[in-house]
Amino acid sequence: MELALTVLLWQASAGVFLLSLVQQYLPEQLEANAAFPGYALAIYAAGRFLLQAPAGWLADRIGRRRTLTLGIAVSLPSVFLMLQVQDATSFLAFSALYGAGSAAIWPAIMAYVGDTHHPSVRGRTLNLLNLAQLIGLGIGTMAGVTLTDLISYQAAFAACLAFSALALAFAYRGARASAVQVTPDVQAQAKDSLGRRLLSARVLFLAGIALLLSIGTTVQAPVVGAYASEVLETKMYVLGLMLVAPGIAAGVVAVRFGHLADRFGRQVPLIGGLAVAALCYYALSQVSQPFLAVNLVVLAGLAYAVCIPAWGAAALDASELGGRGLMLGMLATVQGLGGAVGQAIGGMTNAAWGPVAPFKLGAILLVLALVLTVMHLHHQRRGEALVPA
Repeated sequence: MELALTVLLWQASAGVFLLSLVQQYLPEQLEANAAFPGYALAIYAAGRFLLQAPAGWLADRIGRRRTLTLGIAVSLPSVFLMLQVQDATSFLAFSALYGAGSAAIWPAIMAYVGDTHHPSVRGRTLNLLNLAQLIGLGIGTMAGVTLTDLISYQAAFAACLAFSALALAFAYRGARASAVQVTPDVQAQAKDSLGRRLLSARVLFLAGIALLLSIGTTVQAPVVGAYASEVLETKMYVLGLMLVAPGIAAGVVAVRFGHLADRFGRQVPLIGGLAVAALCYYALSQVSQPFLAVNLVVLAGLAYAVCIPAWGAAALDASELGGRGLMLGMLATVQGLGGAVGQAIGGMTNAAWGPVAPFKLGAILLVLALVLTVMHLHHQRRGEALVPA
């Protein structure tokens, strides 16, 4: 529960930063041109992308909870410094610092779950953490927008700082209480086999699935506004209100069935989630009714909520104690690369063929991820069959 609260609070801070501070405060208060919010997001993403593997390595050396605490501690002052600067270029520099701190969050959390949870409950645990992430992001987004519109930008900064400070307090408390240690013998053994394991078919399959899944689920991000106005012919806030009820229902279902990856194995829920998400994305390219589109989005989100814990549990199963942080950091880097590539491709696809094209492309990429998952399942079962009883 403490770890879930840390995730929720951290993501709430990120929600305020990503929407209110970057997309509203930066262009309106610092008088930056329209390109600067994109620059800030790109620099933030680059900080995360470049440092996730080193953060995973650090988690193997000083501990998971200490690395998590360090990451939040680095990000916290960057928000305060953003409020002090009066030029857009300095804001970009502190966005990079915020991204650098956030790079440590998920490699450390994933490695900690792998160290402390039996494989039979990892899927459920990751499902709860994923839900905490989504809830926190929603809370932060709504809090930032509300405070910005009704009070001031300073209030939004205060909320971002408060969320980060509370997350830091929970992380520090966990770091002091954490007793999981990696012995030198385990570290040496992991170091000897780490290169071989990183290039194993199992890890390469997981990396390929992560890349296709990340691209397929982010390629639509740059066209959401255009899709709402040009295809659905409605406003974003109307869609937001329509999402509330089905979103709550989907959250309840996700909690209820969070054990799927533990009960049926990692690949079967992943295959099912990818299939449903691909069908939803293709259907979104064919519809023009807002109510139908909203429910397809919720169903796709529910499928995504099944995929991520299943993939994460499979990644933990493929890692080992001594080198787990570095391996997970490298897989997180692949995910980050997919997110960056997906958004770039989405913008180009929209410019060439319109706002429905990224949804079709996303469906194709998720089908490719599904095929790769089936191949992974076949490879795993063949390997199990070769192991003598």
